[in-house]
Amino acid sequence: MREVLARCRHVRLGCASNLVLLDTCFFINFLEHHPVMPDVCGNAKLATTSFNIDELLFVEHRLGHDVRARLRDFFRDSQMLIVDVPVVPGDREAERSFVNSIDDKLLANVHDPSDAVLIAAAIRTGSCIVTRDKHHLFTVQLEGFLRPYGIRVYKDLKFLGS
Repeated sequence: MREVLARCRHVRLGCASNLVLLDTCFFINFLEHHPVMPDVCGNAKLATTSFNIDELLFVEHRLGHDVRARLRDFFRDSQMLIVDVPVVPGDREAERSFVNSIDDKLLANVHDPSDAVLIAAAIRTGSCIVTRDKHHLFTVQLEGFLRPYGIRVYKDLKFLGS
């Protein structure tokens, strides 16, 4: 899987904009229930962060064979962007520092710095988010916090017309 991901197009955080950022749990949930994931939905560009890729690699061995194969196929065949962020999973202080550098009030609305990294990337890039994390990212409190940024959090890709 690492070699497939190494061939994906990477973009620096400061150079990315107006994406559809997919959370780690969304990848897993979607590919557990669908044989393929759409690469581009209309004019929307699907992306994820390097942080989420690291999370995916960490849990990959726990996924079923079919899901792992679908993940590999998707990343091999897609135009998926990987937005490089300056933090890695497990470094809580770096996560907290990165999130605070984007918005110092974000951690008051998303208490887990690991979950807040994707939100911070969305704020910085003006991107929307797709997640299945109902406890931390798909909340009314966070929706209110993100409203001034014009960022929405979705639970599926239906908003793209797919």
